[in-house]
Amino acid sequence: MNVQDAIRQSYISEGFTPAELELVYSIAELRTFADGEAILRQFDENKDLYVLASGKASILTVIGEPIGVVKPGMPMGEISFLDGKPRSVSVVSIGESTAVVLPAEPLRAILGQNKEMAVKALTNISRVLCARLRNANNNIAALMALDESDTSLTR
Repeated sequence: MNVQDAIRQSYISEGFTPAELELVYSIAELRTFADGEAILRQFDENKDLYVLASGKASILTVIGEPIGVVKPGMPMGEISFLDGKPRSVSVVSIGESTAVVLPAEPLRAILGQNKEMAVKALTNISRVLCARLRNANNNIAALMALDESDTSLTR
């Protein structure tokens, strides 16, 4: 897969015009990751935005437990890109994978100069974050229900 195809098929670029896509292509680079190689490392200061182009990746907690899977088209590192803080999780390649890297500062500059494009990009990232938050809320609710059923058994 090439950079252009990966970006066009990603959630981030939904609704972009051909001219807006060209701006993103101009700063993007494609990187390959081996099985088990870290794509993102928790607490790293890097703010670049990644989009998985091919393969799969596992989202890991601080103790290395998997909490999710990233599939092609999905962004990675969007939280650090948005809030400027260190990475909140690690992401490790499952098998060989490729990712498009969108360097934070050039991407911020492009979005700062193109307000309509910025709205589209931020709306797209927000949708991804909302889906992840809903999933996390469902998982928390399931764990709380499980915990409540355990305590009722011991009474």
